[in-house]
Amino acid sequence: MKKNIFIFFAILCICFNHSSLSAQLAIKSDVAKGGDTFVPDRKAGISTAFDPQAADWDISWPGVVSQYDLVYKSPPIDPMQGIPLGNGEIAALFWCEGSKIIAVVNKSDLWDDAKPDTLDNWGNENCDQYTTQRHACRIIIDFQFPVFNTLYLSGFNARLNLADASMTMEAASPFGEVGLKAFIDHKTGTLFYELNSDLNEDVPVEVAVERYGSRTFSGWYHQINRDAAIGLSGTDSFAGDESIFITQKLSSGTFAVGGTVIRDNGLEVSYSREHSRRVLTRLSGNSKKNVQFAFVVTSPGIDNPVIEVKESLFSIKQKGVEPFRKSNTEAWKTIWDRSFMDYGDDYLNNLWYLTMYYANASQGGKYPGRFNNGLWGWSHDVQNWNFYFHWNQQQLCWPLNAAGFHELVTPYLDFRFNSLPQAKKDAKKFFDSGGAFISDVTNRNGYNSPHTLLNHTPVAEIALDFWRQYQYTGDKKFLEKQALPFILEAARFFESLLVKEDDGLYHAKEGTGYEGWIRLKDGLTELVYAEVLFSTALEAVKVAGANLPEVKMWEDILGNLAPLPVVKASKGLIARGKEKLNIAQGIFKGASVSTDDIVSAGWGIKEKKWLATYFDTDDPAYSFFSEDSPAYSIRSKRNGLKLLDGIFPAVPNSPVFPSGLVGLSQKDSNLFDVMTATTLLYGTECTGWDPVPIVLARLGLSEELAVDLDNFPSRWQIYCNGWGHWGMEGLINEDAELFFKTNTVKDINSDEKLPLRMWPFRHMSMESMSVLSTAMNESLLQSYDGILRVFPAFPDDKTGRFTLHAVGGFVVSAEIREGEVQWVSVKSLLGNPCRLELPWSEAFVRSTLKKRVKTVSGEITEVKTKAGEVIVFTQEEESLRSWTVESEKPQSNEKVKYHPSGKTQLGIPRMF
Repeated sequence: MKKNIFIFFAILCICFNHSSLSAQLAIKSDVAKGGDTFVPDRKAGISTAFDPQAADWDISWPGVVSQYDLVYKSPPIDPMQGIPLGNGEIAALFWCEGSKIIAVVNKSDLWDDAKPDTLDNWGNENCDQYTTQRHACRIIIDFQFPVFNTLYLSGFNARLNLADASMTMEAASPFGEVGLKAFIDHKTGTLFYELNSDLNEDVPVEVAVERYGSRTFSGWYHQINRDAAIGLSGTDSFAGDESIFITQKLSSGTFAVGGTVIRDNGLEVSYSREHSRRVLTRLSGNSKKNVQFAFVVTSPGIDNPVIEVKESLFSIKQKGVEPFRKSNTEAWKTIWDRSFMDYGDDYLNNLWYLTMYYANASQGGKYPGRFNNGLWGWSHDVQNWNFYFHWNQQQLCWPLNAAGFHELVTPYLDFRFNSLPQAKKDAKKFFDSGGAFISDVTNRNGYNSPHTLLNHTPVAEIALDFWRQYQYTGDKKFLEKQALPFILEAARFFESLLVKEDDGLYHAKEGTGYEGWIRLKDGLTELVYAEVLFSTALEAVKVAGANLPEVKMWEDILGNLAPLPVVKASKGLIARGKEKLNIAQGIFKGASVSTDDIVSAGWGIKEKKWLATYFDTDDPAYSFFSEDSPAYSIRSKRNGLKLLDGIFPAVPNSPVFPSGLVGLSQKDSNLFDVMTATTLLYGTECTGWDPVPIVLARLGLSEELAVDLDNFPSRWQIYCNGWGHWGMEGLINEDAELFFKTNTVKDINSDEKLPLRMWPFRHMSMESMSVLSTAMNESLLQSYDGILRVFPAFPDDKTGRFTLHAVGGFVVSAEIREGEVQWVSVKSLLGNPCRLELPWSEAFVRSTLKKRVKTVSGEITEVKTKAGEVIVFTQEEESLRSWTVESEKPQSNEKVKYHPSGKTQLGIPRMF
């Protein structure tokens, strides 16, 4: 079904030596900072907020994070405007309707498995009967008066507090005032409420827990099953003297949700069962109410889950909320202490911090939150797309290692590793080969779709994810138990995709480029991942000290692999200027390149020619977006370049990212020139999941990347909480904005065509947020090839600074001002040699373990390290002696933020 959409798309530091540095580094000053980027004055030596004694930034807590809080001056009246909370495993999404605050609660392991568990996605027979995630419940607070209705509001404030992952909400009206504070305890997943109301009349405030299951509507845009009873069975409810419960039977077991008042402050509290799907807590006895609640969700199991809930609630009630609040705050501070981002742009910074928050809130459970809606699916059991789509799901992991959140990658890798037995069966079943095959579309049990068998690269890309996790963590046990076994099975499968022909070279057999459907020989993606995968497998074998018979074969493949397919750009697309070749069309028109060669997607088996991903046409109807299209913009129009229907648009990026085959280490090579020409010719990303910004960073194209990132939020951030979407630009906004929009779908049982309202199925997609954050990371620090490069693609006219993690187990901090790198700090976590590309011709180096200043020079310097050692590099020796630490005290954000384009915002302004 993705094909149908694609057709439409194609058409349209540990301390320094205190004895030697403490006197020199004692100078401090306090600087207040708001939401905008702070640029300290350059005095003698170095003046910065970074403290080399502590190997940390002297920026006050919580302001360093709370300057990026989301602020609402009007109620979020729609779930997609909602305030999301989560601890990685359990999540809740809050919004307002009339007299109510509604929260939908989800948990990562609430799975209902199909029987038998197979995957025939988009097939009529199993529509709405697939393995799927189910929601836990809704919690609804009803204040009985329309205190959130625009007609009656006199005041409103709400906030997502990033520092401790909590929410506050207050509303004032002629009927009185109400408020709610909430957080999900990071350790236990308990959802805590503190509810306040001061209404003019003493009416009961009701807190209901309810659950109405539903169909999943996996293919909502194309087809539906009209059996409205699907998903409704198995629900029951109970009310005790001190708590309320909802239970739900799934094929994986029965889970329960329970809630209780843990502090009533003298109010009358009653619990009741309304019916099988709804239980109620009623609060009365005073017009002024202040109550604390706790809610618990269990995993599915064979035992009675209500007993588990009762025991948990009893323990929580005995302890009270404060120990949980304290430990939760400490946990989130530990999370935020791992990295620091200041790109020199407050709006982009805000999106980066929100992306890291959403990752920590939805990706740390037993199963990774899916790319659609994360753990914030809001419309009962609706699961747009429903499955794990490889291309989309992997992107959620892309920025996490650099931010230091390696544990958030673990659930994804565990899911993939647990799928390995089925992947090996499917390699044998579908290809009669060894190794493991993973389809672009899989369910949580690892069953692979039979409809994407020619897309061979997912298993190779996932193998590289395993390797990257090892490179960052240095975890030898992980390498031996998970990474190496997975990498080897991927390599064994890939071996079967190649054949040695009469020219003595290994060529790729028939396949497609990623999710495309045009059949290719010597496809670009197949050859790219063959080279990187076999190189990685050989390196992993060497590091693990393994001895395998396949090594000689894989070495032979690497030594005799067919070259990547390269073709000449169509006439007129790259023109010769006075001295160099120039891009002649598109957003990067006029950019200089060294060649008019570009990569080909591969040899079209049916077309009998080398195919480019985009081709030139004079027909304006085949421009990427025509001028009368609502999606048209000068930056999205490709001026006559049409996407070849059946070639996935990310194919030409594959040699650079996510494969890592080509980057700045190859900057003097012809292939680097070819990739630069290809990237600049094809221009900026065409969807939110297109990794072009990351490719621009990996190629060091700082000016072009700056243009792209300046416009990224206006194109792909759809919702006011920072949530994005995959595309298409402009058109996708209709799902978020047009209440009466319909799509024509078919009934799977009768093939009758009917209009279906899109409003109940609107959703966000997390890919664009990850692409943006990864591009920002890569513009500041690159280390994918083992060489640390600071500010490799950062604009010359900006000031930036960061703390990010690097391959080899390093934590790197640095600062740049208007094109001049001021200093670099490297903390070694594992004691590996540090290879740094010097930003100057010569550098002065000081270590926490050595008093003597050392001088290094050359393009790349290698410094031996010990675990825990911190090394600082500066351009001048005097800078190490005259280092002023400028303390900063940023304030919490108190405003709605608007992107300079005027097309998107963070938060909601006052609208009453």
